[in-house]
Amino acid sequence: MLHGRDRELGTLRDAVTRAADGSGAAVVVGGGVGSGRTALLDAVGVAAGRAGLTVLRAASALVERDFEFGVARQLFDPLLAAAGADARTRWLAASGGRLPAALAAEPLDPAETHEEQDRVRELQALLATVGAERPVLVLVDDLQWADTASLRWLNRLVARIPDLPVSFVGTTLHGDPGAGRPPVRGLAGSAVPLRSRPLGPAAVRGMVAGRFGRAGDPEFLQVCEEVSGGVPSVLRAVLDEVVAAGGGPVAACIPAVRSARPAGLRERFARCLRAQDDAARRYLGALAVLGPAADPAVVARLAELDPHGLRAVQGQLTEQGLLTDDHTGFTHPLVRDVAADPAERERLHLRAARLLHETGHHAQEVAAHLLAVAAPLDGWAVEVLRAAAHQTTTALRPDTADDHDDDPVAVRYLRRALLDSDVRGHERGALLVELAAAERFTEPGTAVRHVSQALPLLASPQDRAVALTLIDPSTVREVPARVQEAVRAADAGTDPVVDDECTVAVRIRARARRLDEQHPEGLARSCALLREVVAAPDEHLSTAAGRELVGVLLHAAALTGGVPAADVAHLGERLLRITPAREVRPPHGIPPGDGPRGLLVLALVAADRPRPLEDWLVPDPTSPAAATADELALVLLARGRPAAAAALPGGVLRERGVPASAAFDTALIAAAIEARAPALGPEPAGRPPGGGLVAHATHQLVRAAGALRADRQDLALECLLDCGRHLEHLGWSNPALFPWRSWAARLLRRRGATGAALEWADEELALARAWGAPAALGRALRVRGSLVGGAAGATQLREAVEVLRDSADTAALGRAEIALGRHLAGTGAPEGEALLRRGLRRIEEAGAGDPDTATPVPTVEPAAGTGDDGEESAAWLVVDALTDAERQVVDRVVGGATNKMIAEELGVSRRAVEKRLTSAYRKLGVSGRSALRGAD
Repeated sequence: MLHGRDRELGTLRDAVTRAADGSGAAVVVGGGVGSGRTALLDAVGVAAGRAGLTVLRAASALVERDFEFGVARQLFDPLLAAAGADARTRWLAASGGRLPAALAAEPLDPAETHEEQDRVRELQALLATVGAERPVLVLVDDLQWADTASLRWLNRLVARIPDLPVSFVGTTLHGDPGAGRPPVRGLAGSAVPLRSRPLGPAAVRGMVAGRFGRAGDPEFLQVCEEVSGGVPSVLRAVLDEVVAAGGGPVAACIPAVRSARPAGLRERFARCLRAQDDAARRYLGALAVLGPAADPAVVARLAELDPHGLRAVQGQLTEQGLLTDDHTGFTHPLVRDVAADPAERERLHLRAARLLHETGHHAQEVAAHLLAVAAPLDGWAVEVLRAAAHQTTTALRPDTADDHDDDPVAVRYLRRALLDSDVRGHERGALLVELAAAERFTEPGTAVRHVSQALPLLASPQDRAVALTLIDPSTVREVPARVQEAVRAADAGTDPVVDDECTVAVRIRARARRLDEQHPEGLARSCALLREVVAAPDEHLSTAAGRELVGVLLHAAALTGGVPAADVAHLGERLLRITPAREVRPPHGIPPGDGPRGLLVLALVAADRPRPLEDWLVPDPTSPAAATADELALVLLARGRPAAAAALPGGVLRERGVPASAAFDTALIAAAIEARAPALGPEPAGRPPGGGLVAHATHQLVRAAGALRADRQDLALECLLDCGRHLEHLGWSNPALFPWRSWAARLLRRRGATGAALEWADEELALARAWGAPAALGRALRVRGSLVGGAAGATQLREAVEVLRDSADTAALGRAEIALGRHLAGTGAPEGEALLRRGLRRIEEAGAGDPDTATPVPTVEPAAGTGDDGEESAAWLVVDALTDAERQVVDRVVGGATNKMIAEELGVSRRAVEKRLTSAYRKLGVSGRSALRGAD
């Protein structure tokens, strides 16, 4: 069924009717490629057969155009072959019983000018004889490719057709060069013209419904019309592709419609392009290479066309349906694909590059064509590629998403330049440095390799220093030893750098400081340098290089605790206000916590200033500058919100795998343990992946978390002490990030080793006081106060509560209030219960402590002679496990109510109260009612 062709079919059926009435008609159907001309011939042929007409049909082909009377033979040979002897005798009587010479394939004698006319008359006589017995419909497809001899006969036929019971219907491809031949133009001029129009929305809707057996979604129909341009054969081929892929006429299949490249359609377009003249083929190739947005004058020059020839070719190709109406684009992507073969396309790209370069076009426009050329490039092309890469990197800003694309175009330019360049020595080193500069965000490891290759080639210390600044500080510890030595030499002045603005020297200093970040002596030098910066910060904060160095120094101070937390916090917050988070996101392939943003996050968390980070970090995962789950998790843990941290998608806490070997990850695991966040999974077996002190310390910390969860306290203590030894070797002593001493102290106290426990607690308290951050100091005071008990312990617990009032970690304050409340409740002080309730409420509001998923922090028994005034028991760590009903009962027991009073107040039975209490005892790890009042 043909959709949207009622007018055309009406005209063609009228021609059939006229032939049956004895006075034929001639119609020529024109249109572009795939416009449905052949389908109209099929339809009228079927209609004529049903009406009792004899249907003669032929299809012209470009390769057969030189075969004389080839179309005539296609028309008559099947008729004569199928006819009986009597019919053949009657039909051939006019030619003496023999085949007309045109059908016998007898060659024409060029010297006999009247011979072709005689053959035309024989064919005319044969057709008249056949038509006298039964009306005839003659159908010829693609007249533009028909042989000239047949066209002359058809012209004679059409001129006499009103007097014959014969109708003629032919098709022609508009715009085809063959359609301009005089015999074709004469035939079209003598016939009724009929144009095959593009399909409208109703016709598209009908074709889709017919192909799928149901109506299509409006969005699907709209895209079908857009992709096909209303061309029936294109639409049919695309729908067939969707069906073959198992799709349907729904919005979800729109991508399949847009990406469809049917092989049959490709061949149809290729066949059409082979029929074009040289000018048209040159234009199509030029447009395919330059693209629809190209300057028409450049396209014309590449196609070697003058203005008149350009207009003629554009009109010709638009008529054929190969170009859009504005002549600037192809009607279908397949036309562009077949416009030139690979070899010709490469040749055109090279010519286009040269033409654009000579006419002063942008280097990036020229470079895009050079990349499409596989053959080695000349020197001018290499220089263009380098210039294009420079323009690209200059146009990009660090706060844009483009500089972090997976395959930046500047990298492709420079890699090709390096491949084809024949320069040596310093110039090759400079090219390697340019390439490393383009790679440093997306492929920092590859950039390091190219810097390493460039260093021996570069002639001056200045050039070598500039090359070293392209190594990201986060990767400097993994670079080859000779590159590390080059960094140290540039920083120490043994390879002096001439740098008027000090930018290069400052960046070298940042890399040298990160290089020594796992050595106590190097960290001490970083802290000394940070003290100088604290005294005069503006000089460093005013430049990007200075800010990079400040971030590295703050990180060193956070690891060691060697500079007061207040100074770190003040400087870090200034850095936040100056630097958007998107400008310091980590390069590709670098663990987020090891990048420049992670350094600043860790420093401010250690200084107990996570609040500004919540606004600074970008939480939107769709943003290229989005904070990672681990960065957000560390901030949430520092705020005392472990449940929210564990709920973040992805990251160490969610995936529960062995984290990367970076200070950030070690600190994140420690924060998760301290905040009672969900555990990191089962205890890992075997040795840590990779090597080095950081990897081992991190591995042991994860093992400790698993051991604590399994209540294997001896193993947990062993792992924590081993982790601590490795952290001390690194110089990472800050208890704000690594509170392993307090955990070890509590485990030792439970084993009865009070003296050793106090030594660790005293050491942590001294370090925390030196650092000065409220969260770290409050935790150290709480642990030591719980260990020693008595009046001294109460004093330290009170100090812990006061200190933690200035902390961002509300859960830590709640734990200190609970510890002090338990102590005071044990001595009968009336304020104990109020502190207990307040602390529990803070813990509940923070969402800390789920027993089914939490890693319990080790606890200790009360100190000797202190009753219930020791460290908090495991019960409060799991208080959130209580149901609402259990919590209601526990709160009333703590308030002194009896079971009967509770049952009456809640409107339940005493048995229900007892069941809830029994469940609470089990969850809280207490033995009975009296212990519950101290544990809650």
